[in-house]
Amino acid sequence: MTALVLSSQIPSGVIDDFDLVTVDGHLLLCAGDGSGGYTWEPSEDRWTKYRLDLPYRPADFRAMVGHLPTEDDHGYRLYSVCAAVVDGRIVVGGGNYEEPFAQWDLASGAVRAHARPDDGGTGKTTTVRLNGRAFFISCGAYTYLWDVERTDTEPVQLPGDRDTVAGIAAGTLNGRPVVVFGDCGDDRVVVWDVDTRSVFREFPCPVPVADIGLAMLDGRTRVVAAGGNRVILGDPDTGAWEWEGPIDEESIEFDEKDEEEEETENSISCMDVGVVDGRPVAVTGSEDGRVCVWSLEERRLIQGPFTPGHEGEVNAVRIAGLDGHTVAVTAGQDQRVLVWDLERN
Repeated sequence: MTALVLSSQIPSGVIDDFDLVTVDGHLLLCAGDGSGGYTWEPSEDRWTKYRLDLPYRPADFRAMVGHLPTEDDHGYRLYSVCAAVVDGRIVVGGGNYEEPFAQWDLASGAVRAHARPDDGGTGKTTTVRLNGRAFFISCGAYTYLWDVERTDTEPVQLPGDRDTVAGIAAGTLNGRPVVVFGDCGDDRVVVWDVDTRSVFREFPCPVPVADIGLAMLDGRTRVVAAGGNRVILGDPDTGAWEWEGPIDEESIEFDEKDEEEEETENSISCMDVGVVDGRPVAVTGSEDGRVCVWSLEERRLIQGPFTPGHEGEVNAVRIAGLDGHTVAVTAGQDQRVLVWDLERN
């Protein structure tokens, strides 16, 4: 049975998003708030704050947000975050709804690359690995794929923008690297072929898209979509969906309400897909603080909601390895980070 093994209070504000990296064998959480970046080291429950340089001249900043930078603006606000390790140094990327995407050397705060000022504010960002290399994906007026190791190259434009992309995942489909987008604008899934730089397939999703993932099931790649109170599986080759039933109402202890309310209230807000004890799983967080584990092979909810959990919305979840165990790390509106051991019996 999954167990809560760590809990930590965020020192400043609320973490809306985070990413995980491993440095010298130690798992680190990389996040941001309204004035810069943070890392959290679970093994010591230690938070460290970093100041991030502004990527733009004052005049360009004023053109974007309507005023000149103040002392409070000196640290770039990261409400969406991605991170990777390059040559032993942590690189973070991100932005917020007013300011475009940028990436920094975390330790020094120096800007490594950034979007154009007219690209607008930042929505969804994520780190993906393609052909063994780390890339950042950022959603602004346009969605871009950034080579983290090559700051001298122009980013590649992808489908979608900050207002429609609700989830991003990357993997291999029929031996070819792909990036999959969950588009909440009209609830559809877009599969982008990395090698040809073109859309491979686009198909509607039967749930309101909150997040997206990829999983290997029976030797085949499946799209995992989460939204409303459902997690469903789709075939990216055909666009067909399965497993569209609601989550286990007895386990979740829903109040009595009609079907429409169940689909929209306290719905799933975030998801990550991983492997636990050799079987693919999805871990979801919800608007009312629920954290649940789903077996993708069995097509069912297997654990959750966990208690004590978050009080308020779960903003982000990641699956990772910590001290030899597979864990889920969640951050909530209650200013806490929780670590759940997914292998605890």
